Amino acid sequence: MSAVWVLLLSFCCGECLPAASAAKWLSLGPMLGHVSDTEARVWVKASGPARAALRISEAADLSRSRKVSGPLLGPDTDYAGLISITGLSASTRYFYRLELDGTPVELPPYTSFLTSPPVGARQHLRFAFVSCSGYNPYDPAPGWADLGTRTNIDLVLMLGDNHYGNSPLLAKQRDAYRGQRQSAGFRDATRRLPTYGIWDDHDFGPNDSDGTLGMKEEAFRAFREHWANPAYGEPGNPGVYFTFTRGDVDFFLTDGRYYRDPNTQTNNPAKTMLGRPQVEWLKRSLKASRATVKVLAAGGEWQTHGTPDSWTSFTRERDEMLNFIREQGITGVILISGDRHFTAAYQVQKRFIEVTSGPIGGNPSDSRVTAEMFIHQNKGRFYCVYDVDTTQVTPLLTLEIYRVGVGLVEWRTFTWDEIEGRQLIPSLPMTPSAQRSAVKVP
Repeated sequence: MSAVWVLLLSFCCGECLPAASAAKWLSLGPMLGHVSDTEARVWVKASGPARAALRISEAADLSRSRKVSGPLLGPDTDYAGLISITGLSASTRYFYRLELDGTPVELPPYTSFLTSPPVGARQHLRFAFVSCSGYNPYDPAPGWADLGTRTNIDLVLMLGDNHYGNSPLLAKQRDAYRGQRQSAGFRDATRRLPTYGIWDDHDFGPNDSDGTLGMKEEAFRAFREHWANPAYGEPGNPGVYFTFTRGDVDFFLTDGRYYRDPNTQTNNPAKTMLGRPQVEWLKRSLKASRATVKVLAAGGEWQTHGTPDSWTSFTRERDEMLNFIREQGITGVILISGDRHFTAAYQVQKRFIEVTSGPIGGNPSDSRVTAEMFIHQNKGRFYCVYDVDTTQVTPLLTLEIYRVGVGLVEWRTFTWDEIEGRQLIPSLPMTPSAQRSAVKVP
């Protein structure tokens, strides 16, 4: 090598490369979180310390864009943070591009999202809901790739076991989220679909973990670092529970882990899954809702014949809330849940329709038919979509069940009488072998 080349190489290595290496890149995201008729939240993670910002415009080429400044992404949050966008218009499509330290980190064509209709507006809404990602980061990748091909979905609800970190420790939580969010399908879907999350046992702590878990504050910190939800509980009662509105549909997402008593506790008459403040919050929120449809979500099943790690171990509290809905004349309530490694639908107490969706990545369960069940899918991996049409004189709700890699395998439109419990839905037949088989807990 000539002396000239040695000098040039030395110059580049000593001067050019450090400058280039100082540039930060997009490590994970963007993930679109809460989107209303006036605001949106975007989660982003950088490769190192950087100031986050974005450009947003109604034009696909970002002409006439405005800059929205975000936080300084630092080591305290593992270089992740939220950018809050305000001043948006209802039912409007916006395009956006992320920047780190003032430098664009995305190329055209730019991602877009649609804001919610005005609060109370009748609409045709389609929302997906999933659970049970699986133990390995690659397990849910086919599911997210499949879901990402659906271009007619308006938002996604992730109902727990979003990763299988099985530990509340901050470092393990961060590693689990990093693996779960590297999937190209996940990144493609969540960069354009508002995505909301609650947790269940595996992404809170070990299997069947509850509020007695040590270091649960670290799990809560990790959750807040990685989600762009609209809220985290209430003042004085933090948690992974919140409500949001999309047109004339209200969503109520609950935290069934942070304040949960042990499933096996039998000597406590006040045994709780949600904790008293959250129960009262839920009652107030449901009573105040004027939405046509009210979606009540939990990490575990509401059905009567579930596993010990479900509402089956907390029937006093479950019945208190369901009786409250009846007594207050609250209409349009549907139940959704996760945790189980199959997909099923129930008419709980011959009144409330529940759909449990799973697994999007975990191993399927050889599950049994139970007394309230009228749909049962357990051969493969699944996600569900609810099609809610409130533009009709009588609202129409249609459940769609998708098997990953196959497509739509079952659907059912519910009458309003079925939604309100005035019409009984025949349960699936229970064979003697199904009656004898044990419930397998995932």
